[in-house]
Amino acid sequence: MNTMTPSLLAVLALPTLLGLAGCAKPPTSLEPATHGKPFQEDPTKDPNQQAGAFNGGEKNTFDHFADLGALGSRDPFDILAQREEEGPAEIRTRLHSCQKLPYETLGNLLTSLGVDLTATATPPSAGQLYKGGAGALGGPNYDARVGETITWSAAGAAKLFDIFVQAAPEIIMNLPTVDQCKVGGAGPSMFDAQNACNPDALTCIMGRPATQAQVDVCSHLVTEASDVGTGKNLAVATVLAATHSCE
Repeated sequence: MNTMTPSLLAVLALPTLLGLAGCAKPPTSLEPATHGKPFQEDPTKDPNQQAGAFNGGEKNTFDHFADLGALGSRDPFDILAQREEEGPAEIRTRLHSCQKLPYETLGNLLTSLGVDLTATATPPSAGQLYKGGAGALGGPNYDARVGETITWSAAGAAKLFDIFVQAAPEIIMNLPTVDQCKVGGAGPSMFDAQNACNPDALTCIMGRPATQAQVDVCSHLVTEASDVGTGKNLAVATVLAATHSCE
């Protein structure tokens, strides 16, 4: 009678064990809570494709944590405090998704509002500041193989406001003749006889209907300045800067 040693039995059983392992069902989820659930085929998947650990569908993909913590352990009250500090969703979204106004677009905007980009003056005109501020404004430098930047910098935002301040007198003077602002062949004046901001003019330079709160802020800037002329220039520049820099 032949007897088999334990080592020989192990060798003979190895193919059987490998076969059983090869028939085992592949993992269906990366989420710990769903381990052991039956595999659910993705209806959009190729029927000839075999299910596997990395063939995920809507029902068996990795479940990301819902909070902002790196490991899902952030205090919800901490998140609430952050949300209250940042403001409502429409404000948070603008703060984190605002792109810079492209350099060429800024030039087109100024021209459309009646600003002459070829004018020269002392101190420099809006056109001179614009043409000399391409670097600060993030404009492209194709000779150096540098493309347009898409986010604001502190220098770019400051330069933008400088340009709007210098452009404000031209905008105020030329706005009634700007074609895009005309209704029935006539354009609105930027300010009325009481030096209050005109809602129709604000709507035109902002590109969207002006609210009463925006009109009030604009008019308040005029009255709080050292003189009316300076206040008007600052009001127009502030409205344009806020509109085109997501403030």
